[in-house]
Amino acid sequence: MMISQRRRASIWFAFATALMAPFCISTAAEESPTSLQLVQQSGTLQVALYDAFPPYSSKRAGRPAGIDVDIAQALATELGLNLKLRLFAADENMGDDLRNNLWKGHYLGGGVADVMMHVPADPEFAAKEDKVVFFGPYFREAVAVAHDTQKIESVETPLVLSGHKVGVEVDSISDYYLSGAFNGRLRTAAVRFPTARDAVKAFAAGEVDAVMAPRGELQGLIKEVGLQDLAYDEQELVGMFRTAWDLGMAVKRHADDSLLDAVESAMVKLRERGTLADIFKRHGVAYVAPSVDRLARVAPQDDD
Repeated sequence: MMISQRRRASIWFAFATALMAPFCISTAAEESPTSLQLVQQSGTLQVALYDAFPPYSSKRAGRPAGIDVDIAQALATELGLNLKLRLFAADENMGDDLRNNLWKGHYLGGGVADVMMHVPADPEFAAKEDKVVFFGPYFREAVAVAHDTQKIESVETPLVLSGHKVGVEVDSISDYYLSGAFNGRLRTAAVRFPTARDAVKAFAAGEVDAVMAPRGELQGLIKEVGLQDLAYDEQELVGMFRTAWDLGMAVKRHADDSLLDAVESAMVKLRERGTLADIFKRHGVAYVAPSVDRLARVAPQDDD
């Protein structure tokens, strides 16, 4: 039986198409935009920051301001992008904040950001959050006591605070520590305030003899009230809480790390140029480099 020329051409086209199909699928997959390309196409880097966390991020005269705000702007500029800030209220825990702002979004809507700042750069915590990747440590924070050396010469141990009034933010690490350490011997020293800013204001007014809080937070808040020549004694809260920790960033876990790598590289450049130190100094905070340059990438854990 003879096959017409037209029929023969149709068979050959179908055969060739079948052979090419895997290649076409592979090429389409390869041409899908990367996580960095998607952000570049939008022209804007969206960064999530806490809305009431001075001196890092808060609103002043209705505008975002603070250390993390300035760093976010510097990162966007380094990447050749515009900046859009997403200031949000803290939820019950960090896991909720990551879900609402990076990988799922809030149930009220509003979308998600590309990057979230001021997250713990901690491998143990990172291993528990499989929807995001932690990276880019940029500052070392530590619990400290701010005091006037004329009233309290030094705080080599928290026991020195016995008999003094110490301002703390309610339900903070400092509050829990003073309430329970040393068999409760410092329980009566703690004077609780709604925020660290309120505790610092009370200190400036002479209502308490010292304030206990993260050092960077203390220094920035004390600059706001205009106090100078204070001592900041870091504390080792042995046996109860972590004394110091690195602050870093997080992104949603993507199929590629291109956005993560670009933002991390930009942050390293800002640190090496001294830009980070300058930003912290402008807000009254002494810059302390993180304990590590980069975090190990934690792979998502299997459910099995």
